[in-house]
Amino acid sequence: MPFHNKLKLHEAIVFATKAHHGQVRKGSDVPYMIHPFETAQILTEAGCSDEVVIAGLLHDTLEDTETSSTEISSVFGYKVLGLVFAASEDKRMEWEDRKQHTIDYLCHEASQDEMLLICADKLSNLRSIRYEKDTLGEVVWDRFKRGKDKQKWYYEGILHALKPISGYQMYAEYKWLLEELF
Repeated sequence: MPFHNKLKLHEAIVFATKAHHGQVRKGSDVPYMIHPFETAQILTEAGCSDEVVIAGLLHDTLEDTETSSTEISSVFGYKVLGLVFAASEDKRMEWEDRKQHTIDYLCHEASQDEMLLICADKLSNLRSIRYEKDTLGEVVWDRFKRGKDKQKWYYEGILHALKPISGYQMYAEYKWLLEELF
């Protein structure tokens, strides 16, 4: 990795950490930044480009912080911004509608880089749920407003939509965790 890219990666770590300062994972005291770090790690292990790894670090900044699209594009460029947009949901929509929108986007419009980013994001979420389930048992599903059945519907829809990247290890792990959890 060229030095310039290492500096951009460092800048993305600092940027995301500041943006998510004080946030924790749903229903826990685990610092939120663990999720973007893990997402970026999964993408790095898959051999993704620097822009995709940086987008992994930033993927929830538009959705869950006060970060603007202008901030992301001016610091990290339009490719990273486009990837972050692809991984972001419009929280003004009802849960079922926005989750269906994500599935539809993956099925009909997403690029391979966008699929890899979203797969890494959802894999990190499934790892977290699996860890919490192993620790707490079935009560883990009480953390979700829509419960276990709706979560199963969503994650299965994502798995089907991500079929074009089924040759990646992250997809295989995602599929395995889905079977383990549901």
